[in-house]
Amino acid sequence: MISDEDAKGLGKELSSQHPLTVFGMAKASTKIGAGFKITSYAVTAVRADGCELRVTLCRGDLCEMKKSFYKFPTPLGSPKDLPDTIRQIRTNVCSPNLFWLVTDPLALVILVVCSLLAYGTYIGVESMTDAFLGAPKVERTISAVFGSPQTFSYLVCGSFWFSVAAHGLEASIAVYYSITSLKIGVLPTTLWGIMIFLAGYPMFSRLQQLVSIEHGHAKSK
Repeated sequence: MISDEDAKGLGKELSSQHPLTVFGMAKASTKIGAGFKITSYAVTAVRADGCELRVTLCRGDLCEMKKSFYKFPTPLGSPKDLPDTIRQIRTNVCSPNLFWLVTDPLALVILVVCSLLAYGTYIGVESMTDAFLGAPKVERTISAVFGSPQTFSYLVCGSFWFSVAAHGLEASIAVYYSITSLKIGVLPTTLWGIMIFLAGYPMFSRLQQLVSIEHGHAKSK
C-alpha cells in the first residue's frame, strides 16, 4: 500500500527522471482528439496498480487538460518494484511497431511508391520504355509531362537509387540514436533501422520525437 504523500512524491520523481516513460503512459492512456497533440504531461500520483496523470492537449491556440490513469501490467507489491516496471514500460515505448508501415498512410504510400520504383529499376530502362510505348495513352501522358518514356524510365531508376541513399542515411542515424540516446536492445534497434530504411521520414519522425523528449530532459538537468 502506498500512502498519498509517497504516491505524490513518486509521481514527481517519475515525471522528472523518466520523461519518455511518462510520455508513453500519457499517450497510451489519454484519448486524443483529431488535430490535438500532447504538449505537457506529468504523473500526479503512483498507485499500486498504476499512475494517475495530468495531460495537456493542444490544437493551435486551443488547449485542454485531461486526467488519465495508466494501469501497470502487473500491480506493484511495494515501491521497490517500481524501477523494474518503469524499465518495462520504457522498453515498450521505445520499441517500434511493424504494423505502423501499413497503419500510417504516408508510410504506406512511400512503401508502395518505393516498391514500384524498385520494380522499374529491376526490369531496366529499356524494358520500361518498351512497356510504355506499348500503351499509347500512357505513353502520350508521360511524353507530355516528362518529354519521353525513356526520360521517365531514367528518372524512375534515379529516384530509386536516391531513395535508397536517403533512407539508408536515415536508418544509420536511427541506429545511432537508438543505441546512444534511447539505449534500447538489438532487436528494437534493428527493427527501427529496417522500418526507416523501407518507409523513410514517417518512421524516422516517430523516432525523432522520442529522441527529442530524451534530449530535452537531458538539457534540463
